[in-house]
Amino acid sequence: MQCKNPSTVSTTTRLLGRFLGPVAPRVVAPLVTGLLVVGLLVVGLLAPNVGLAQAPAVSPKPRTDDVVVASPTAAKLKAILTSAPGTYVAFGTVLDLDTGVVVFDLSGAQGLTPASVSKLFATAAAAHALSFAETLVTRVHATPVKSGRVKRLIIVGAGDPSLNKTDLGRLADGVANAGVKRASHLIVDSSLFDNLLPRGFAEKHTDASYRAPIDALNVDQGTIVISVERGAAVGARPTVVITPPSAAIEIDNTAKMVKGKARGLTVATKDGPNKKTIVVVRGVMGLQRKRIVAGRRRVNNAAFHAGHAFARMLRDRGVDVGKVSFGSLPAATPKAPLRVVASHTSKSVFDLMSFCNKFSHNGYAETFFKLAGQRIKGAPGTCAKGEAAVQQTLSGAGIDWKTVRLGNGSGLYHVNRVTTSAVVALLQAMAKAGKQGDLWRRTLAIGGVDGTLRRRLKTPATRGKIFAKTGTLDDVTALAGYAISKGAGGEGHRYAFALFYNQVKRPAYLYRRVHDKFLTYLLDPTGKLTPPPPKGNVKPKKPPKRHPARVGATGRGKASTRKAKTGKATPHRRPKARRKR
Repeated sequence: MQCKNPSTVSTTTRLLGRFLGPVAPRVVAPLVTGLLVVGLLVVGLLAPNVGLAQAPAVSPKPRTDDVVVASPTAAKLKAILTSAPGTYVAFGTVLDLDTGVVVFDLSGAQGLTPASVSKLFATAAAAHALSFAETLVTRVHATPVKSGRVKRLIIVGAGDPSLNKTDLGRLADGVANAGVKRASHLIVDSSLFDNLLPRGFAEKHTDASYRAPIDALNVDQGTIVISVERGAAVGARPTVVITPPSAAIEIDNTAKMVKGKARGLTVATKDGPNKKTIVVVRGVMGLQRKRIVAGRRRVNNAAFHAGHAFARMLRDRGVDVGKVSFGSLPAATPKAPLRVVASHTSKSVFDLMSFCNKFSHNGYAETFFKLAGQRIKGAPGTCAKGEAAVQQTLSGAGIDWKTVRLGNGSGLYHVNRVTTSAVVALLQAMAKAGKQGDLWRRTLAIGGVDGTLRRRLKTPATRGKIFAKTGTLDDVTALAGYAISKGAGGEGHRYAFALFYNQVKRPAYLYRRVHDKFLTYLLDPTGKLTPPPPKGNVKPKKPPKRHPARVGATGRGKASTRKAKTGKATPHRRPKARRKR
C-alpha cells in the first residue's frame, strides 16, 4: 500500500533529520509511511463518516435455534405411523414442497374415508370461487309502505352460516324502524341453495347439531336450544322452552313433575310432517329443579324454521304478519317497486372460513361447498355442483379424480372417498397459489396455538409450525396439512402431509398421539428440539371423563338406567356418537 501524499513524508523526514543526522532519509521515510498507513486504517474503523471508502456491512447470521436442517428417513416415519395400538389400516403421504419429492408414502393410492379432511376440498374450491374479503349480506325487501302497511315483505338468504337469532332480531328491528306495521305477505327466499339435506347425512338418524340441515337462510346453523322449566305442582307438565321460538316447532310433552330432585327426562327432536320439527319430552322432573337444559338440537328444515322465527320476531316488535310462504324474490315492477328496508352483513369470507377449518364446523363447510357450486355452476347451489366446482377449480392440481368422491363438503359419515396422494396434491396446488393459497393456509388450525390443534403439538419442534385439518369419526382418525420449519436464511423444510387411520376400534386420542409423534420426528429428526421423555414408568394422561349428562339425547328406544343414591333406577343420557372434528 502506498501513501497518497508524498509531501507529508518528506516534510516529516526533514524535521527529524535535524536530530538524526545523515541516517534520517534511510530510516525515517519508511517509518513515517508505515505509521500513516496504520493511522488511516484506524480512522477508517473508528470514524466511518470521514469520507473514506468502506466495505459493505455484513448482516448477522439468522437464528436457527428452532429449525432443524436434517431430513427424516422413510423407514423411521413408517415405523412411527404403524406403531399405533389395536387394529387399523394406516395411510400416509409426505411431500417436500421445495423439491417436489415424495419423502414418504404408505398406501397413498388406496381409497379411504377422509372424515373432516374433506373440508380441505370444499374450502379450497370456495377460496377460488369467492374473494376472501367478500361478505355475505342477508336482505329484507319491501314494497312501498303506505300508512304503515306493505303488501309484501321478502327476506332473502345469502348463504350466511353465521346468522344467529340476534342478527335475525336486528333485521326485524330494521323492518319496524322503517315504519312497517302490517305485512300482508312474508316471502322467505332461500333459493340460492337446493334446500336438501347434504348427501350422506341420512346414514345415521341422530338429532345432534352437527347433522343439521343447510340452507341459504338459516338461523343458529339450523339448530334450536331446548330447555325444560319447572311446572307448577306435582303431576303438572314441565314447561318446554324453545330458542328461537317459531311456528315450525311443535312440542310433544308428556313429562310430569314429581317430588324431590328427580331429573329423569329424555328430550329429542324428530322430523315432523310439512317440514316441521317435533320436540319430544318424556319422563319426570323434580320440583326442586328450576330448569334442565337439554342442549342444542337440529331442526328438520333450516329455511322453514328461520322464516317462521323471523315472522315471530316481527310480531314481537308490533309488526302484524299475514301469510308466510317460501319462494324467490319477485321482480320489481313500476307498480310494485322494491327497496331494501333492513340488511345484515356477515364477517369476511376469510373469517368465516377460518372458523370452519379451525373448529371443523360441518354447517359452515356444507355452506362453502354449495356456495362454490352456486358460483361456478349457477344457482341453486347443490352438493353435486359443489363436487363439480372442486374438480374445476383444482383441475390443474394433478389429482386423479377417479379415486376421489365428494358426496358432501364436511366429510360426515362415509359418503366421501379420497387418497392421501390426492390430498397432498391439493395441498401442493394451494401452496403454489400465491397470496390466495397463503390466506387459505392461515384458515387451518395451528399446532399448539388454536382450533382443534390448540392442545396438541406444543413442543418447540412443532408449535406454530403445523397448519392442518383434523378429522374424526367413530372409525376414522385423520390429520392433513402443512409442516413448515423455515429459518430466516431459508434453511429447514416445507412439507405437505396427509395421515389417516381407518377402521380404528380404539379411542381417537391414541391415534392422534401417533400422528403428533410422526410430525415431531418429521420436523426434528435429530431430537434437537424435542424434550426428553419423563423418567420412570409414567403413564400418559387420558382425556378427562365427561360428567354424566343430565337429559336424554336421542329419545329413541328405552332409556338406559343407573341407580341413584336412593337406590332407584333412573333414566339417564345415552353416550353420544363421537363428534367428527
